[in-house]
Amino acid sequence: MKIKIDGAEAKVVFEACHLVPGNGKCSRLHPHFHKVSVVIDGSLSSKRRVLHLYKLKYMILEICNELDGKVLLAQYPENIMHVEKNSNSVKVSVNGKTYSLPEEDVMQLPISSLNTEDMCLYFSDRIIRGIKDEFDISRINWVEVIFDEGHGQIAANRVILSQSPTAKARQTV
Repeated sequence: MKIKIDGAEAKVVFEACHLVPGNGKCSRLHPHFHKVSVVIDGSLSSKRRVLHLYKLKYMILEICNELDGKVLLAQYPENIMHVEKNSNSVKVSVNGKTYSLPEEDVMQLPISSLNTEDMCLYFSDRIIRGIKDEFDISRINWVEVIFDEGHGQIAANRVILSQSPTAKARQTV
């Protein structure tokens, strides 16, 4: 059985700004309106559900709310992006520009870039850790996270949690 939280329909969304080291439009500070969807394949519990959908949705929304309205930074090498944290501000030097931002408006993520693929992997890791902490995962075959940064730019990551015969058969379909 597959269940899905559709980011657009369920309003599992967040807005955040970032910039990409280098040249071109993306090198300027710019926003994205992100949507996060999750598909889970597993067998039904005695309560006739794969997972409690509202708990799953809340878990994903918590991650989105942490990032909503923030300026996101990745862990770029120091020679590409210099980040200096002061008492109440963060100074970011990149692309020949220096930005001084309020500390509470900035979130530096533990990823090497803010491209769609790395953001998808970040969400996949956080969601799967949350699922493992909150639910019995013995019945879950796989979890797929779909990360949409807008403009038709989408990454999907499927993580196999069970190697049951049912899971293997479903992968080949």
